[in-house]
Amino acid sequence: MKVLVTGGSGLLGAHLLVGLQGRRYDVVGTDRNPWWGDVPVDFRVGDLSDPEFLKSLIRSVRPELLIHCAALVDVEACERRPEEASRINGKLPGFLAGAAGDRCRVVFLSTDSVFSGEKAFSSEEDLPSPRNAYASSKREGEEQVQRRAPHCLILRTNFYGWSSGRKKTSAEWMVRSLQTQQPMTLFEDLFFTPIYVPDLVEGLIRLLECQVEGIFHLGGRDRVSKYQFGQLLAEELGVSMDRVQRGSVERAGFAAERPRDISLNSQRYCEITGADLPGCREGIRRFAADGSKPLSQRFQCPVLR
Repeated sequence: MKVLVTGGSGLLGAHLLVGLQGRRYDVVGTDRNPWWGDVPVDFRVGDLSDPEFLKSLIRSVRPELLIHCAALVDVEACERRPEEASRINGKLPGFLAGAAGDRCRVVFLSTDSVFSGEKAFSSEEDLPSPRNAYASSKREGEEQVQRRAPHCLILRTNFYGWSSGRKKTSAEWMVRSLQTQQPMTLFEDLFFTPIYVPDLVEGLIRLLECQVEGIFHLGGRDRVSKYQFGQLLAEELGVSMDRVQRGSVERAGFAAERPRDISLNSQRYCEITGADLPGCREGIRRFAADGSKPLSQRFQCPVLR
């Protein structure tokens, strides 16, 4: 199957390219930034918002499966520039789905932030209620893709892992701060169900093989606060939490309002695939151990071997 992965130099996109390669997928990646992995892939550098590049890309790849990971993920930047957020995260995914054509299956990577944060373990049946421009734009993207590709797969998640190093992820920043004992504040009133990115890739592959469509949640098994996540990470790294302060997201002074509980109920995924969800400590243990490994050696799940 011919697969096109957008955002191929990003955290999830890069892991997807490696995880899908070598199976029954013929994978092509695209991004504005160059490929950084340790294995060669078919990679096209360009801007998806450029109509000529997009037209040429679709014509040359002719994807049967489009996995759209590219997004503007800076929550504060989205709040400052909501029109840009809507254009990139909202309208562009629908345009891509339409350009790919009816023969192409579409997967859209969305976010747990589409919910208001007023309850734990939101399920696919709970109605989204975005509280900031980023979440609103991703919800718009869901709707646009569903309109242009009715048999699409929408995946809501919250993942962490090691990136190219071009731009540090929040988990990488946390590792560096803990190792160098730099002061930092972690919220004890913001809860999520994080999943290590190779585990997310495995889960997405399982869903693809089940030929499902519609909206699915895929997070980790455990609901933890940002502070609890930091505690588990510090334990795995063998470092002190003495320089870490407990904080409140409500007093952080962000321009964009943050929902306080974006934990996901992923039971539907478990029922469809027969797979269990990884625990938070298990994922963090692998994350801490994988920091010095090249991209291709971070996959320890049997489905990806």
